[in-house]
Parts: sequence; C-alpha cells; structure tokens
Amino acid sequence: MVPALTEPDYLTAGPAALFSPPWGTHACLIYQHRRDLIDTLVPYLQSGFERDACCVWLTARPLQADAAQKVLARSVKDLDRRLKRGEIQILDARDWYLQDGRFSCSAALNNCIQKGIEAQKRGYEGLFLTGNISWLTGAEWDMFMEYETVVNQVIGNSRIAAICAYPLSACGARELLEVASTHRAAAIRQDGIWREVALGEETLPGEATRMAISQIEANIEQFATLADRIRHPLQLLMATADLSENEYSEVIRQQVQKIDAIVRQLDAGWAGSRAVREYLQNRDFTGGRTAPVTGSGPFPHPSGYPDSRRSF
Repeated sequence: MVPALTEPDYLTAGPAALFSPPWGTHACLIYQHRRDLIDTLVPYLQSGFERDACCVWLTARPLQADAAQKVLARSVKDLDRRLKRGEIQILDARDWYLQDGRFSCSAALNNCIQKGIEAQKRGYEGLFLTGNISWLTGAEWDMFMEYETVVNQVIGNSRIAAICAYPLSACGARELLEVASTHRAAAIRQDGIWREVALGEETLPGEATRMAISQIEANIEQFATLADRIRHPLQLLMATADLSENEYSEVIRQQVQKIDAIVRQLDAGWAGSRAVREYLQNRDFTGGRTAPVTGSGPFPHPSGYPDSRRSF
C-alpha cells in the first residue's frame, strides 16, 4: 500500500503512467472525489503541453466542462490562448462518446483516431486525451469494455496517450478487474491514497490484432448483408405506395425514408469497419518503434459479468 499523501505531494507522487505517460499509454484512473480528478488530470494535461501535444479533456459529472476549464486555468496561465489555438479542447464526454443518445463504438473510436491524425498534421507531437466515464450506464458497460480493449491495442504504438477516469462508486470488484484488464496501467485514488491495480498477463499485441481484424471482417460482412436485406423490401414498399396512391401512401413513404436513414448508418459502419481493418493491418505491432496514427472506425463486441454494481 502506498502511504497517505500530503497536499503538495499530489501532483508528483502518483503513478508515472498517469502524470507523465509515454506515447501509446492507455491508463485508467479509478477516482472517488472531484478533487481526485483535479489532482490527477490537471498535471497530466500540463505534461501534455510540455510535450508539445494537442490535448482533449472529455468531461462529465462531477467535474463538467465549465468547471474543468476554470480549474485548469488556475495552473495554466495562458489557457485562453491555448484554447483559441485549438491546442486543447474541453468537451462534454457525451458529445464524444454518444451518437443519437447512445454509446457508439464507431463514433468514439473514430473521434480518437481522427484527433490523433489531426494533431500530427497540425505539427503537434501527438495527442493527450482524457475522458471521464461517469456518464456510462449499466446497459452500455459490456460494449464499452470491448471498445476499451480495442483502444488498448490500437493506440499502443501510436503517438496518443489516454487516461480514462471511472468513479469508484460505480465499480464492484468485477468491474475493477475488467477495467484494469483493458488498460495498460490502472490506479485507484481513494482518500488521498494511491493504489496501483495489478494487471494480469496481457494478450500479445500481434495475437490481439489478428483477433480484432478477424472480428472486424465479420462485422463488415454483417453490415453489407443487413443493408442489402433491408433495401430490397424497402424498394418494394416504395413501389407499392407509388402504384396504389391512397391515403396511406405518404405515411409509407415517410417511414421508408426513416428506415433508409438507418440503412445509411449501416453503410457508414461498414465503411468505418474497413478503415479500422486497414489501420490495424498497416500498424507496426512488433513493439519496436512508434508509428504515426493513420486510420479510423468502429469495433463493437459483446461480453458480461453478473453480480456487479453497474448503476452509474
């Protein structure tokens, strides 16, 4: 156990993976209080500025965007200038992770990778990203853990560093183990005391990549098949509405247009899955060198643990 920390020690005595992470780090902070977020994420972002990184802070309760900006401004005196330059963005986590009010693996992973690409194109050394996961619901937990698994592999050899912050109140023992297993480093901050969470043996990057590519190829096939199977009856419904032309025809057309919009989302998922497959295939996962970020896309999975505390 790490001894209790005094106030001046907060910024330097925690795990190095949280305060000054190397590129490719995907770390996790389990926090108890709002102060834990401030004492961890402010120095983390300061470290990003010192490394000439572009920074993104995805905020949620109990430290939302306006409050987070004020807190950061106390330590970063030229924060307004950095915000105007786009060197840092402070956003609502729900706008990043959710699409139409629901968690979207595609949107979240695409945002992460595209921000990494954009940062390097703009001349920054890389991307420092942190997101608070207090918005997550129990129904979305399984999919989010699988998303975290993919992120853990995708950014491993990239110029991206990421910290995910989970509220301790929402995690039982099973959740803690699951969160720890989907990050390269994990630590709990409880009542001013740091505890690092021991991680089990990690899947070899090459093996995990092959598994990811295999699942993505299955997703691509499923997206294409579903889209084709839906479009055929839609065409028949639209033709019937046009031919019969009665009081129901306009209602049918409107509903067909709504379903067609959903099919276009499947098309977007298909395209995104192809982008992620190409991204993984083109990466250097041998662990020898850092490579630039070059792709984007989705990757959902199912899984589950009973007897837990998933009530965010």
